[in-house]
Amino acid sequence: MFKNLEWKKYTRSQIISMNAVLCAMVLLFVAIPIQIGPLSLAVIPIIAIIISAEVLGWLNGMITGLFFGLVSLVGHFIRPGVLSFAFYNPLISVFPRILIGLFAYLTVKGLTKLFPKMPLLLANAFGAAVGVLTNTVGVLGFTLLFYYGRELGTGGSAIGWEWLAGVLLTNSILEIVVCTVVTPPVVLAVNKTLSLTAVRKKTSDKEVASAPRSEVDNAEKDAD
Repeated sequence: MFKNLEWKKYTRSQIISMNAVLCAMVLLFVAIPIQIGPLSLAVIPIIAIIISAEVLGWLNGMITGLFFGLVSLVGHFIRPGVLSFAFYNPLISVFPRILIGLFAYLTVKGLTKLFPKMPLLLANAFGAAVGVLTNTVGVLGFTLLFYYGRELGTGGSAIGWEWLAGVLLTNSILEIVVCTVVTPPVVLAVNKTLSLTAVRKKTSDKEVASAPRSEVDNAEKDAD
């Protein structure tokens, strides 16, 4: 069903280790939230999702996005804020996060096919920007759609166009800048590291397979 998935070129241990690190990054968002106004700055989990998609493929990116969405949903129940009522809606807290990795992946693949000479670092930067915009448009768009005019706390501002402009000028711009600058070099470094490790493992496996049985037995005895 899922052909040509990027994670097929990596070992199972590499994929498990990579996903463990990415999930830890997402959980860090809930443990140590970076609060700016009524919304938390979601830089760390968005970076994790984009890395997942651009390194391991769109499917893994969507799974990481789903994990972020569920963690965000649970986090708002555990630590409610003035805007938590909106994030209780899965269309706001979960659905846009699933699409972050998909659109980031498609952007990178599309650009590299349309412009083969484009540096991969630049393509990854565009992918990161699109991933952030996917989250921004999805979360803020559905919030306006479902809760337009609703007040944020006692005497607080209401959800509307002024509120939207304020969020865009603070959280959204900062998320785009940070993710676009930080994510591409990290993706390239992770790709290079995983590829080198995979090559070394395959080379080692071939050497063991081609070695005489007596040498393999001796090596196993030495290990014991």
